[in-house]
Amino acid sequence: MSKVNANFKIEGIVAAPATPLKDNGDLDLERVKDYVDFLVANSITGVFILGTLGEGMSLTVSERKQVTQAWVKYGIDRLQVIAHIGAGNLRDSIDLSRHAQQVGVTALACMSPSYFRPANEAIMVDYLEQVAAAAPDTPFYYYCINFMTGVNLNTAKILELADGRIPNLRGVKMSSRELPSLLDCTSVCGGKFDVMIGSDEQLLTSVVLGVRTPIVSSYMGNIVQRLREAFDVGDWETARTEQTLARKIMLISHKYGTSPAFGKAVLKCLGLPLGPVRLPVVDLTPELVENLKNDLAECDLSIRWS
Repeated sequence: MSKVNANFKIEGIVAAPATPLKDNGDLDLERVKDYVDFLVANSITGVFILGTLGEGMSLTVSERKQVTQAWVKYGIDRLQVIAHIGAGNLRDSIDLSRHAQQVGVTALACMSPSYFRPANEAIMVDYLEQVAAAAPDTPFYYYCINFMTGVNLNTAKILELADGRIPNLRGVKMSSRELPSLLDCTSVCGGKFDVMIGSDEQLLTSVVLGVRTPIVSSYMGNIVQRLREAFDVGDWETARTEQTLARKIMLISHKYGTSPAFGKAVLKCLGLPLGPVRLPVVDLTPELVENLKNDLAECDLSIRWS
């Protein structure tokens, strides 16, 4: 029987951090200590590691285990640590799931494999059931990022079919841009599941729909905090202003290519260098970084340092 509390929820504002690398492409995990300080100083209460911005799918299983251990070592006393353990095959995900529980993460999340894809929701649940069973005492989340995986299934139906079969299933991270699907997830099975939003552009909309926990870029924490505070007191003008700023930053990102490279470039501009990205993703050129600095100068990121 799972020891996971049925009322467990991820609270606050969660960042999707980059993975620090040395110039030669090796892990640079000592940088995680400074990264934790940066996040805590900027309204972040949790991290979703090894997702898209963390280049999880570009790392080996061994590297992913090392990254997980580093975030637990340096961050678990100050941040909730959610480890993404999705992989290209079932056995790797099971291995990562088991390891993450052993080192003491707060929760796990697993996306669908994306080469051989599950044909329907029932097969997806069969897959997730085995991955979650490898860490039965750790809260487990399905991670829907269909625009990257190409797996376009009904997420609410996955939750419904998994209810009762996966004892430690607590909810879903929805990075899908489909708001009706997000709404369906908030109400399926009587609204029992914890739903997190993984889209910087839908922060205000998601709060209106009752989704209180966003997973955002590392530099977005203060924007989200101001937006939520404004929403809670009915200050819609300020809330819309903050969402517009988040949207502006996303539009800037679209000018510069792949999100991990953009994210690391922004953090470097803000004084937190985390090294290069790993091929096939490519870094921004020095010229583009200079252009990015000019674009960011127009945005109030309100970054603080501890």
